[in-house]
Amino acid sequence: MPSTAIVTGASRGLGLALARSLGQRGWRLVIDARDLPGVPDGLAGQVIALQGDVADPSHRRALVEAAEGRVDLLVNNASALGPTPLPRLADYPLDALESVYRVNAVAPLALVQLALPLMPAGARILNVTSDAAV
Repeated sequence: MPSTAIVTGASRGLGLALARSLGQRGWRLVIDARDLPGVPDGLAGQVIALQGDVADPSHRRALVEAAEGRVDLLVNNASALGPTPLPRLADYPLDALESVYRVNAVAPLALVQLALPLMPAGARILNVTSDAAV
């Protein structure tokens, strides 16, 4: 059985590039994004594409279930930037900040907690962060 990777935020950018590279190497992929109408062009191999938001607990469960019992790599790449341009924290709308934290901090940890029981020795977790703090 090929290695299985869950890659969040795989509709474009780094997430899509990672998924393409893993697919070319024969990995089985479970990918997601909020705006993922289907499997993106250029992805090779076995790909399960699930549209949804990692902040949604049922979506996270669906990602892990789609891995069918084994996760060799979890890439937490999905993120939310929040208001643009980014306001100072003193001016940041708290509801927007809570949403950003749910997507960027709580959801990745929750997904790790779900995936860990399915991760064999040698499996890896890659958490991608943003330069927005600059």
